[in-house]
Amino acid sequence: MIEDLNELARSMSRYCVGMEGNVSGKVDNEITIKASGSKLDKMSFHDWVVIGGDGTQMSHPSKKPSMELSFHTYLLGFEGVNYVAHTHPVNSLKILCSNTCYTFSKDRIFPDQVVFNGGKSCLVSYAKPGEKLTLEIKKSVELFIKTEGYFPKIILLENHGVIACGKTINECIIATDICEKSAEIFSGVKTLKRLTTSEVEDLMTDEKEKHRISLL
Repeated sequence: MIEDLNELARSMSRYCVGMEGNVSGKVDNEITIKASGSKLDKMSFHDWVVIGGDGTQMSHPSKKPSMELSFHTYLLGFEGVNYVAHTHPVNSLKILCSNTCYTFSKDRIFPDQVVFNGGKSCLVSYAKPGEKLTLEIKKSVELFIKTEGYFPKIILLENHGVIACGKTINECIIATDICEKSAEIFSGVKTLKRLTTSEVEDLMTDEKEKHRISLL
């Protein structure tokens, strides 16, 4: 677990400055999360905090878990979610700090955006990091599942950043990479030509694409 989390942290550090961002993983009922104040590109065994199923801190008592522990705990509670990566990618933030974020969350512009970020992204209204943000995430994710019928592959936080969830660290990495690539393209075009609803649905139900995802 720690080796995988270190690899995930190093990869996600491209999208964070200083102590920004946080990643986590679960084994059984235990959650391992970045310690508050640690840097993703410098993570070692001593920079991870283990939280038991009852919420008790089980390692490194001198350190505190990330202040975003509550939303990591919530998201890791979903079946098939073993890892969570929260980052602040620049191109994505350009959109999330603008009034185009809703369009970005629902429109799809190339096939791999559909395959690795889903037919739509879950957009969460701005809230102060911590418990208030967790409440907004819960509200938005539950509405998304009810409306779209599946757990979001990417969660967009207005004026804040991006959350990727996955069964493996590679799912989190590629979901974040594709989101940032999509944001760069979205911001760089003068007139957006989006994929149609039928084109998106065709990609989402394609068995060859499902096989490709399973290799992650």
